[in-house]
Amino acid sequence: MSKTAEPKRATFAADAIPADITNGLFLGNPAVDNLVSCVIAMSAEMWAIKRRFKVMEEVIAKHGIDTALIETYAPTAEQTAEWERERNRFVTHVLGSLSNEGFRPVGAEFPKA
Repeated sequence: MSKTAEPKRATFAADAIPADITNGLFLGNPAVDNLVSCVIAMSAEMWAIKRRFKVMEEVIAKHGIDTALIETYAPTAEQTAEWERERNRFVTHVLGSLSNEGFRPVGAEFPKA
């Protein structure tokens, strides 16, 4: 015998309250919060790059490609422009938290959206 939920049963669900991570203060000092956020983001990006390089090194070695080709590679103008856009995204992602104000202590009342 299966039991079904009663349609008029009281629930305790509430609308989600949006997080305010940009202005939240978690470690007692906004500068420390921003620095920790920066280090975490930089570490994640660095590990992703290191892992990709490991894969590339294995593929290059497996196919006998001379690494001198990498050292002498010259990107096209389109590649250079794309790489600059990606660099700017990277800088914003990794260092952007250093510009957060962090004026609201954790546990403070957040404005309703």
